[in-house]
Amino acid sequence: MDLDVASRLARSALPQFDLDERSTVEFVKYRENHVFRATDSDGASFAVRLHRPGYRDEAEIRTELAYLAALAAAGVPVPRVRPTRDGRLFCTVGAGADERRVSVQEWVPDARPFGDIDDALAGRHDPPATDFAGIGRLLGRLHAATVEIGLPADFRREAWDADGLAGPDPLWGDPTALATLTAAERAAVEAGVSHVRERLSALGTEAGVFGVIHADATPENLLETSDGWVLIDFDDFGTGWFAFDLVTAVFHHARNPRYPDFEAALRTGYAESRSLSPAELTAWDDLMLARGLTYLGWAAQRPGDPASDFISAEVAPWVAQIAAALVSGRPAPWRTTALPGSEETR
Repeated sequence: MDLDVASRLARSALPQFDLDERSTVEFVKYRENHVFRATDSDGASFAVRLHRPGYRDEAEIRTELAYLAALAAAGVPVPRVRPTRDGRLFCTVGAGADERRVSVQEWVPDARPFGDIDDALAGRHDPPATDFAGIGRLLGRLHAATVEIGLPADFRREAWDADGLAGPDPLWGDPTALATLTAAERAAVEAGVSHVRERLSALGTEAGVFGVIHADATPENLLETSDGWVLIDFDDFGTGWFAFDLVTAVFHHARNPRYPDFEAALRTGYAESRSLSPAELTAWDDLMLARGLTYLGWAAQRPGDPASDFISAEVAPWVAQIAAALVSGRPAPWRTTALPGSEETR
């Protein structure tokens, strides 16, 4: 969709959320959805999201927004959903090919992303380990709340399980379909997919290790504020292993020599709210590989996209290296320094 058309649709939806249509509307980003920032005359800002057709259906969008509201009510630091004037969680604007579902959340004030994915993967982001302790505390609070909230009867979201990560039709696409893989890389990735599927199938999906997760706690979705950490963008949330959220939060920093400190801090912060089981710790590096494979699958579906080009050039060789190590029984590349409790990992 043309950006001007998207902007007009975002503006036209504002009155349905009891917002002034004369508000300033600024484009923020486009990945799966168009996101705009609307600021009214009083200075209040809101994130206006135009949901991409065919990506999430109405039941899935409703599930996301209702669960987000429940998390906020439970005290988890997440954006607050703004309903429409008549109490709906989203509305529909436009017509024909330009029709879009629109939802609105309160803008998180005075916030900045933890980092940039590209910078982290390239080793240019070198945060203090204490940041990961804070992120661990945030994810611990999130998971404790999702365990308490549970699965509503009308919950409609996909599962980041063995099939979702490494089955015949993975949620983010087939990693072996990435056209830029060399023959050696493709062989390693194919073996890695089989390895992940076998290992995660054995992990099980019992309530203590598997539940509602964010599934995309990347540096760009973790916001630092004066009041602490805030988690945004629940577009891909669903059910999955709790440890998958933790490895997602640290995966992009795995090539940093200080990775062992980052992982240890993340796990320490998390333990303040809940603990990981020995089985989850044993599967940690397998989940790291699974996370890496999802990015290759994502890129395979978007040839020519700048993010896809970056993944092809920088991430794919790294993921192939991880896969080759784990499949052969060697330690993952980041296991060069012992971690607290590392005897539980591999």
